[in-house]
Amino acid sequence: MDRKVQEIHTASLQDFIFNIDSKRVLTLLKELCLDTEAETWFHNIMCGRAAMKALQLYYDGPDESKRRKEEARSKIKNVYYKHESTFTFEKYVTNLYDAFKILENTENLYTKKRS
Repeated sequence: MDRKVQEIHTASLQDFIFNIDSKRVLTLLKELCLDTEAETWFHNIMCGRAAMKALQLYYDGPDESKRRKEEARSKIKNVYYKHESTFTFEKYVTNLYDAFKILENTENLYTKKRS
């Protein structure tokens, strides 16, 4: 591990620089999430790191993962190809590919978290 990477991974989470960075991250997140449903997930949080963790839990948490899997399974079950004029074969394959990729990614996240 080179020196810069080591500094990043061993940085203190309580010093003056951390507080400055944390406020900057919080400001950026608030700007990015303004007027979205995500804004409510870190409304009362005053630390950028904690706000990022709250967003991560919301978007990659177990409930969201379950919803994505159900949506992907439904897409696989309900997508069908009849003829090119109404639904191109390329779109059909892309829909299937996207659904299977979602299933693969959610399973990988689940197995990584368990190990």
